Amino acid sequence: MKRIIAVILLLLTTALPLTACGTNADSENESGAESYEDFIGKTIGVTLGTICDIVAEDDLQGIATHYSDTSAALEDVRKGRLDGFMTDLSVVKVLAAEPGNENFEYFPIPEDIFNGPMGAYSIDQDVIDRFNVFLAELDADGTLAKMQTRWLDDVPDLDSPMPDIPAAGENGTLTVATTGAALPFSFIGANNELKGYSIELAMRFAAHEGMHIEFAEMEFGAMIPYVAAGRADFGIANVSITEERKKSVIFSEPIYNDRLGIIALLPGASSAVQSMSFSEWISTGIDRNLIAEDRWKMILDGLGVTMLMSMLSQLLGTALGCFVCWMLMHRIRVIRTIGNAYCALIRGLPIVVILMITYYIIFGSSEFSGVLIAVAAFTMTTGATVAIILKGAIETVDPVEIEAARSIGFSAAKAFFTVTLPQAIRRALPGYTNGFVELVKATAIVGYIAIQDLTRAGDLIRSRTYDAFFPLILVAIIYLIVTTVCVLLFQFIIRKINGESR
Repeated sequence: MKRIIAVILLLLTTALPLTACGTNADSENESGAESYEDFIGKTIGVTLGTICDIVAEDDLQGIATHYSDTSAALEDVRKGRLDGFMTDLSVVKVLAAEPGNENFEYFPIPEDIFNGPMGAYSIDQDVIDRFNVFLAELDADGTLAKMQTRWLDDVPDLDSPMPDIPAAGENGTLTVATTGAALPFSFIGANNELKGYSIELAMRFAAHEGMHIEFAEMEFGAMIPYVAAGRADFGIANVSITEERKKSVIFSEPIYNDRLGIIALLPGASSAVQSMSFSEWISTGIDRNLIAEDRWKMILDGLGVTMLMSMLSQLLGTALGCFVCWMLMHRIRVIRTIGNAYCALIRGLPIVVILMITYYIIFGSSEFSGVLIAVAAFTMTTGATVAIILKGAIETVDPVEIEAARSIGFSAAKAFFTVTLPQAIRRALPGYTNGFVELVKATAIVGYIAIQDLTRAGDLIRSRTYDAFFPLILVAIIYLIVTTVCVLLFQFIIRKINGESR
């Protein structure tokens, strides 16, 4: 408990100088820009997977720095690490109007530099053909124009409820890949509900086709690979149509034409956050990041997914690890070689690479859920770790004890389960405990494959509130509490096995 409190205090005191108790910033952190031309040759943030880096580097002759989420980019603009952040003009309008971003302004990039059509996309031409017919009907009856006025003109009311669009579902389910961090096209609203222009468009298309709709929310850069792998019927958000992307997917007719814009600090604006007391920072952070729109439910649901994946992977990985350990210690050389090759392969690859290979290649055309596939990937990595730990523990058992057991009539199997295994388990438990803690932390990467775990929930909250610190600190504290409780539980089990009273 003292360890948890100490680390929590460290996290809070580290964040406070940057947030609650910020000092005045130097003027060199201000953009001082008056038009997009002032960003020529400058360092500009762009979202990973977008085409903004091409405009930033080719047209503005600047340096593009890639980010996986907007809140991190805005924070670096605020701190002066970036001169500005480039994204769709309709997006930067919303960003500049969000609470907490009063010291930002945006600069439109002329249409002759970029005016890009956005589209839905699929690998199924029939889906795109049907969507194009639907889109033409929506344009003809004026619904599309009303949607664009509601979501994309000036600054939309992001708290307004989504329209009621009933879907009969007699023709099956439409699976749609999207992202929850692209205001105002697709974002997370109250009660973890996906909202926005592209979300409404997808819902209307599903209703038009007589289908239920199921959204797969993920990071922006993962959307096209997700659809290209056949895991969704089509994808939609604020994805621009480009020749390069047409090599992977089939695009629809444009759902919207948008320019680009750059958001930067106002001339003369300080890059530091307004000072506030510790209690005010805590109160404001809780209200904005947890209470508003019931965002605490996202954290709770994400924690549940994280723990489910961790426990299933550990249980299945333990069973697999015992089998692999048997292979590693087998008398037959071929079996030992296979076991060693498996461990070398799994332990030699980054876990995120194993996850992506498992998801997009091994189970690329399967109907299994993302959670089950993630469990399969983590089971493979846990199995290799457990096998190595168990093998090392078994080898530390004194051979004399085994020989003594055999000399009094024990069979090889009975000697193993009576003498070797109990000692090996006691010696393996510390390493096993560390392995489980590492597994819990490793699950933070599952946002790459459309799973909303604890880390992804924090990222989505950051994308909505643009609070760069509170969600991160909150998630860090939750991980710390969970891993500490797990360590204490395993320590209790170890003491009981060793016959210790405390």
